[in-house]
Amino acid sequence: MSELKVYHLPGAWGLATVSPFCLKLDSFLKMAGIDHQSITASTPFPGPKKKAPWIEYQGRTIGDSTLIIDFLKEEFDADPDAHLTDQQRATAIAIQRLVEENLYWVMVYDRWCRDENWPILKGTVLGSIPAPVRMFIAPVARRSVKKQLAGHGMGLHSAQELNAIAAKDIGALAGLLGDGPWFFGDRISGADATVYSLLANIAFVAFESPMKAMINGHPNLVAWLGRFKDENYPEDN
Repeated sequence: MSELKVYHLPGAWGLATVSPFCLKLDSFLKMAGIDHQSITASTPFPGPKKKAPWIEYQGRTIGDSTLIIDFLKEEFDADPDAHLTDQQRATAIAIQRLVEENLYWVMVYDRWCRDENWPILKGTVLGSIPAPVRMFIAPVARRSVKKQLAGHGMGLHSAQELNAIAAKDIGALAGLLGDGPWFFGDRISGADATVYSLLANIAFVAFESPMKAMINGHPNLVAWLGRFKDENYPEDN
């Protein structure tokens, strides 16, 4: 049994986890071929940063998906980005920032702030928490997330403004992908895992989101999502 323990939030709707950051790490592990124990955590609070994912390895506990991936690349000498040029690596960082620091927060708004999605979120993302505890935690967590959205600034926008922001981001991703099979040509890389982790958590889940139509409006993104899933998660088809 592998010494590497990877903790992630629960999965649903054919996804290994409904957390984009957890799914990014899971996809990286598949791409890198790193053996590990996958452990589902009902909440992120036991993690060192009170967020998921996190890992335990040889007495160390590490949080944050990007820091974990950087550590694993070095520890296991496994880097799906080894073939990238310096310019491509820089572009990959820009893609990650677009996805994780901007578009991600529109997804958070859709899940936590849209009243039609709130019952779904309570039953899935928070579904593994015992019902009596969930009744107490859920509204507290929702208020906390709304405060985080406001603090970030994304939560201060109207729904119409959020849609415009998302449309630009998704359009930019479609433009960067172009006609290639992957974001940097013929070989898959970490940028593909980063983008997949978020777009799959929009396109494949039961939450209502205007972003679903935006993704479907770009045939290259739709085909790419299917290609990534076939390559890394064929068991879920």
